[in-house]
This record gives sequence, structure tokens and C-alpha cells, in this order.
Amino acid sequence: MKEVIVHPTPELWTEIHEVPIPEPGPKEIVIKVVVAGSNVKDWLHLTALNISLNSGDDIAGIVHALGSEVTEIREFVVGDRVAAFHPMMSPHGAFAEYAIVPYHTVFKLPDKTSFEEAATIPLVVTTAGITLFRRQGLPPPWSPRSSASPPLPLIVYGASSALGTFAVKLARASNIHPIIAIAGSSSSHLGPLLDKSKGDTLVDYRVGAREMKRLVKDELKGLECHHAFDAISGNGTWIPVSQMLAPSADAETSFLSVVSGSNKYHDEEIPESVKVVYTYVGTAHSGAYRPGMVKQPTDVEFVESDPEWTYVFFRYVAKMLADGKLTGHPFEVVDGGLQGVEDGLNMLKAGKAKGFKYIFRVAT
Repeated sequence: MKEVIVHPTPELWTEIHEVPIPEPGPKEIVIKVVVAGSNVKDWLHLTALNISLNSGDDIAGIVHALGSEVTEIREFVVGDRVAAFHPMMSPHGAFAEYAIVPYHTVFKLPDKTSFEEAATIPLVVTTAGITLFRRQGLPPPWSPRSSASPPLPLIVYGASSALGTFAVKLARASNIHPIIAIAGSSSSHLGPLLDKSKGDTLVDYRVGAREMKRLVKDELKGLECHHAFDAISGNGTWIPVSQMLAPSADAETSFLSVVSGSNKYHDEEIPESVKVVYTYVGTAHSGAYRPGMVKQPTDVEFVESDPEWTYVFFRYVAKMLADGKLTGHPFEVVDGGLQGVEDGLNMLKAGKAKGFKYIFRVAT
């Protein structure tokens, strides 16, 4: 089979080589890749660590082979249409004709969900889900808040990004409102996702930090907000977001989730009442943060159960897709299949993916 290896230096480039089709371990599934998705980490992590790898982690395709324990469970069969989240920085990733994934981060696709749409979903929906429902303890979509519940404001910075958009979608599925979505020019797809009748609104960050904070305060209409998600986490974006959260009251802490592990988040401008927590989506596979990672949760035992939670979450993602309660992200197909991975990742590195994701058709 053909596999792409991504090299980060001196400039990002790729090479395609022939390797055997991998064999699954007992709890693994081999997927014939039809469409591979891309994420910033596909080039960023390789550059930071200066290593070369098949770094793709978003997979949509067809079940090719099952591990022995997966066969016994009888949840999947060869030929199923599926999408999957491949373990980051591990062999047999998405940029290949066949990939290997643990069965607990695979979900079935309804017929109405195309492989292209499905390839935009796995990694970012997992990051958004773990952030909101595991790290911040908000109610998940299978146990949503009742319509009679009081308002529960949520601020999402970078809401037009794929990660921010899935956070908005999941929050709405859990009946978390009002959602204050902060975005810029590439936010046309956000309008239909916001429920204005419940106070959801869109704030443009381009007005500047001071005006942005004022607008958020106005849109909250006197409500205290204790939950925020910075889906960008770059160039100090977390600082003004932290200042939008209410001071701690009755020992309640305000939570700010961040997604970049390269920052310290020790800025003096962050209010003392705000707890900054880093989401490492790799816990969906490992159940643990890596040593030295910043702002990780202190409850190690709770994090250990992230893989079990992700198993349940992925089954519910499949249900939401089938019910029409969840959709993928806007996408742009990069020409050339596996040959196009180099161009796609370089365009991603150049910041050209605004409000959409680059995907690669590997098979027809």
C-alpha cells in the first residue's frame, strides 16, 4: 500500500513509499481510507519535535480487518462505513491507503453522511467533547439540560474554527445557552448554529480586545459566565477571554479551557479566580497527560477514564449524525489524493484554511 511520510524540515515536504497493509492488534481496526482529514497539529507537532511521520489522524473509510477482541464484540463488521480518530504521533495514520485505529475511537457512518464530511469530524469533535464535558464538567448531549434550567452561559473564542464550531454544536446539543461565539470574517456558517431566542450571539474579535470584552458583557445581560473555551490559544488570546469570566463566588471557580501546550498561561492579567485547564485530546487514547504538560487537571484517576468516556461519546456521535443533530465542518478537497497532502499541509501551515478544513480523497 502507499503511505505518506511528512517531513517538517527544511521546509515541509512529503514522500510516498510502499509498505505492507498493517495487521490489527486485538482491540484495533484496519480501515481502508477513502478520505483523510487534516489538522494544524499534522504539521505543527512534527515541526516542534523535528520528526517525520504519517501524521494524519482524521479517517473516513471502510472497515478492512478486525482485531480478535473487536470481532468478539460484534459491533463492527468488514465493509462498514466508518470514521475514526487515529492516536496522535503513532504509526499507521490517515495519510495512507490503509490505517489502524483502536476500536473505541471508531464510529459508524449513516448513509447520508459522506466520507468527505465525516473526515472533518473525529479529532475536533473529540477535543470539543473532552473540553466541555470532561474538563469543565458540563452536561453531555445524551443527558442535556432541561428547557426549564436557568441560563448557563458559555464563551467560545475562535468559534468559526473547526474546533470552535464543534464546541458550539455540542453545547447546543446539551442545551447550554447563551452561547457567546467570538469569531472573525470566516463565520458565515455559524449563524444557523446559534439560537437567538436563547440569547446566543456572535461577537467579532476584530473590534479589539477592549471593545470585544464590552460587547460580551453587554450580550451576557447581567448573567455571570463561568465557562469559556479558547479554541485558538495563540498570541495571548486567552488573556481577554479570561477577563470576560465572572469572579469566583461561593467557592465557584470559572473555567477557561485552552488547547495549546506550548504556552505557560501564567500571565498576571489572568484573574486569580479563573482556572486555566489545557485539553490534551490524546487522553482519549492514553488516559493520561504526558509528563511536564502545562495546566493539566489534578484528578489523574478521572483522566484515566477518558478512553471509556470517548467510547460512549463516539457511539453517541454516530447517533447524532443519524438523527441529523450533528453535521461535519465545511471542507475543501485538495487535488491529487495522497500526492496532495504536501500542498494541503503547506496551505494549512500558511493559514489559508479559514472557516473550512482541507481533506484528501485517497480512494474512490
